[in-house]
Amino acid sequence: MSGLDHREFSEALGAYALEALPEEENARVREHLAGCRECRAELEWLRASVDALPASVPQIEPPPELKARVMQTVEADAELLRAAGERADRPERRRRWWSAAPAFTTPVRIAAAAGVAVIAVLVVLISGGGLGTRTIQAQVTGPALTAGTRASLRVSGAHAQLVVAGLPAPPANHVDELWVQRGSTAPAPAGTFVVRTGSVEVTGAVRSGDQVLVTVEPGRGSSAPTTAPFIVAKA
Repeated sequence: MSGLDHREFSEALGAYALEALPEEENARVREHLAGCRECRAELEWLRASVDALPASVPQIEPPPELKARVMQTVEADAELLRAAGERADRPERRRRWWSAAPAFTTPVRIAAAAGVAVIAVLVVLISGGGLGTRTIQAQVTGPALTAGTRASLRVSGAHAQLVVAGLPAPPANHVDELWVQRGSTAPAPAGTFVVRTGSVEVTGAVRSGDQVLVTVEPGRGSSAPTTAPFIVAKA
């Protein structure tokens, strides 16, 4: 097989390791690997890096709204395809994406392999819901709280959830109310809840440095806190 062919197949190994090639090209690379010791050795090096990536990042439960966002994107794309006609998802055959690439020097090929690793990290993070997700322990105080009362704030981007356990019920005709305080500004209402153990969505954006507060408020909630917060978490 010519040197040009070998270079093309070598440059495709990153996508092959990630199982990102179309089936026809995948079969051609597999056939080349059967007779090329150099490419097999490079593939093993790439696979070792890819296989180690899932264990190198924390496994975090994806937020419940992730599926809804993904399905919205899928449904929007499907609608565009229906509007464009039945052959819209059948593009003309194109040249292989690596066929016109110049020969790689060794440093550039190493950089390309590193790029493959970065892509794989992003896949792991997004599929696990862990992209930018932080869990912050909240301060919990108050005479009605028990030793088993706990609270934490889970922040992903500008979205936040309050996770509570063993929270006592508020007095009759009262609710627990969430607030977001940014700097020295007055706390803004962020929803009411009746959850004793579980998670609560914080309404509105939560930025780094914001404080998420919980107070007990009369009726269905207040426009401004009327009691001292018994849960405080700083994002």
